[in-house]
Amino acid sequence: MMKRKYSITAALLSMALTVAAQNLNVKVGSVDYQFPASMTGEMTYTAGGTAFNVMGHTFQLNEVNSMSINSTATPTNAVLATYGADGLTLTIASEQQANLNANYLGLSNSSLCQNTFGGIRLNFSLTGITHVEIESVDGYNLATGHSIMTIKAPDGETLEPGKDYYVATLPCDVSSGYRLSIYKDGLEAQYFGVHQVIEAGQFIHPDDLRESDLEFDDPDAPLVEEERPGLDKDTKDALVAYQKNPTEENKQALLDQMGTKYDKVVARKKAKLRELERDAKQQKLVDEMQAIVDEMVNNRDIRLQQQFLRLIDPRTDEDPTDQWMVLRGSSAKNAYVAYAPVTNAEYALFNPKFGYPAGHEEYPVVNVTLADCQAYCEWLGQNDKVHTYRLPSEEEWILAAGHMPKDVKMNSDHVERGLTSVLAYAQTTGACGGIDFWGNSWEWTTTTNAEGLYIVKGGSWDSSRDACRSEYSDDVREADGKYANVGFRVVRVDR
Repeated sequence: MMKRKYSITAALLSMALTVAAQNLNVKVGSVDYQFPASMTGEMTYTAGGTAFNVMGHTFQLNEVNSMSINSTATPTNAVLATYGADGLTLTIASEQQANLNANYLGLSNSSLCQNTFGGIRLNFSLTGITHVEIESVDGYNLATGHSIMTIKAPDGETLEPGKDYYVATLPCDVSSGYRLSIYKDGLEAQYFGVHQVIEAGQFIHPDDLRESDLEFDDPDAPLVEEERPGLDKDTKDALVAYQKNPTEENKQALLDQMGTKYDKVVARKKAKLRELERDAKQQKLVDEMQAIVDEMVNNRDIRLQQQFLRLIDPRTDEDPTDQWMVLRGSSAKNAYVAYAPVTNAEYALFNPKFGYPAGHEEYPVVNVTLADCQAYCEWLGQNDKVHTYRLPSEEEWILAAGHMPKDVKMNSDHVERGLTSVLAYAQTTGACGGIDFWGNSWEWTTTTNAEGLYIVKGGSWDSSRDACRSEYSDDVREADGKYANVGFRVVRVDR
């Protein structure tokens, strides 16, 4: 192959050699290359003058945007490739300007990209998007020294609808989650992606992002999570398919879709945790969110199985006006759970000698032993030939309550001076539709820990919000103890 001196560049080089510490700068799309002028040697071009080589890197002449020799490094692009005695140093900028001609996969940049960086391809049909923030929710670096990066439209402009924009990042495992914050008309919407890995030479795309599902809000508004978010379309479709044809294949497809949605929720929690780590003034807020994330990650399979059992339970509430709620997912025959904990007034019907302060009729009964609760259940069944009554197991209690939303309103953490009516926070409902699962008073279950102590659930008025979480299992009591903050709820099953 014929090789010739690239005369223009050689002339620049001869000028550079007279000044120490100068760099040869080559710009190709959104990539800056910097070579020490003293190390470039002879630059050659090949293939009829369409390409040239510098320090082993080949550039296509028609892809080069500019060349210069400077004594100072002034990178302006998303990617900076610096060549020197120690080889290649790559720098990815945390703030990048959207560029339809980034040319990361062009011939000049392809070898660098294939070996050192990848990224995310964005394409929106929405108009008015000014910038997008991207975060690895696990805190892994997407840019050099940064787990958060921003791609901005040029000043005064917006991203063109239907166009591909490539964001360069370091190779990164974002399978546990990444966040896109999309800014439009001064408002923000968030999307969470999971199960993807950014590899060198690859640009992932959020394939399941539905722009019609994005909710744009004031970016400074506090995050308030939905208490009981509905099923998305993909999960509904998978559920219908399983109900029509309950094969193992359809079951796995449903579980996979549920798993994706679950992992997106975990990713959202992780993003909140990262935010608290940066901004929270109280360490306990960070610790509480860390505990929530850890529990969700560690008990993923259990939680998904519980959700699956709820979803496929075909029962409907036979009498919506009574106090018994369908206990979806329970293996017990036609199990129902009480709408609320047993109140003072209800317990007094069983035990006429039981006394309580005036006006506390609807307060949860407390100071009752496990045997007292079981005796109450037996009393309920004495005149019922169709049903028996008992305390729930821990699993049944969790099935009834469901996951406690982070911003749920409840009587915990001393927001009240003691117990309240079970109806005081009736706007907050559990998965079954019942109330007062979290806070106010703990509730007995029939499940014991390794030491034979009985697990109580839901927290009380003097518990931290973290201890009120449905999955929290660290509080136990002795069966014969009477506790001022422990009551109970009843389960009804067919005889």
